[in-house]
Amino acid sequence: MRPSFISKLVNGHLFDPIVHIRILNERGAIMFDCGRFLSLAAFGGADDGLTNREILLLNAIFISHAHMDHFMGIDHVLRIILHREDPLHIYGPEGITDKVLSKLHAYTWNLTEEYMLEIYIHEIRADTIITSKTSARTGFNVADEKRALREGNIISQEPRYTVEAVILEHNTPCLGFVMKEHLHVNIKGDMLLKKGYLAGPWIGRLKELVLTGAIDTHLKVDTPSGVCDLLVEDIIKDIVIVSPGQKIAYITDIRYSKDNLKKIMDVASGTDILFIEAFYLDELRDQAYKKGHLTAAQAGRIAQMMGAKKVIPMHISPRYHSQVDSITKEISIARRG
Repeated sequence: MRPSFISKLVNGHLFDPIVHIRILNERGAIMFDCGRFLSLAAFGGADDGLTNREILLLNAIFISHAHMDHFMGIDHVLRIILHREDPLHIYGPEGITDKVLSKLHAYTWNLTEEYMLEIYIHEIRADTIITSKTSARTGFNVADEKRALREGNIISQEPRYTVEAVILEHNTPCLGFVMKEHLHVNIKGDMLLKKGYLAGPWIGRLKELVLTGAIDTHLKVDTPSGVCDLLVEDIIKDIVIVSPGQKIAYITDIRYSKDNLKKIMDVASGTDILFIEAFYLDELRDQAYKKGHLTAAQAGRIAQMMGAKKVIPMHISPRYHSQVDSITKEISIARRG
């Protein structure tokens, strides 16, 4: 079954962790963390790296914490999207508003009065989300600030998916993220003509109606005999398969502690793809605990506990860049229990 999200570890396993997630069938993407971007040339033409086109698709960036290797790339993104009309949403832990504004205010904006770009900064606290709006037209001065009570773990809700966050410990607050598709709506392509339908833009609208539960409405559908007005519930019976949605988790820079583990399990159990740091081998677990990082064995145990179907290690310490096989082996052994 075709996935709804295509995820990519932008800098590979070894360097600043950045995960880009393309949302299929719409012009959009999100990104977890935003450290230094390596050039595509650094990967010898491989699929790693990120093009300007992929950056222009970004609707939102979710920052786990503001250490340089997770945050310095905001300037790079801003440089590319500055002329676009669509807004950018930035989510991060307590203090992220001042840090983003400090970056923006480091530049001179006397030529941007006609630029349409708006940035919404969402500061995630234990029981509150503070949203600040700023724009290129004002030289990125804050024009509006709103506070909303935070109920549960959802911090972003879109028609096709939600993003949840938990506040974890890394000697500083560090957010762990989970992207959840509400439902996965798949069209039986081989049944379209058999059931008397023609492919067309109406299929995208059909998926929206299914996801919102509006199956008792009518939809104009292309057929060989012309456009027909049909009940969505009947169309579903003919050509739609509805299954549980895709789930992607992003966990980095945390201490292996009971409190962190409990919070992770509350949101990330049963994840399809887990991006997780494996900073050290388990031989340095004491140092990992002190520094607020995970070992490969600990990453593997977390993956095993949450029942992750696929595990992608990242953010491996430079001391192990020649021992990546040892990292992946340790994860695999831990996942087997």
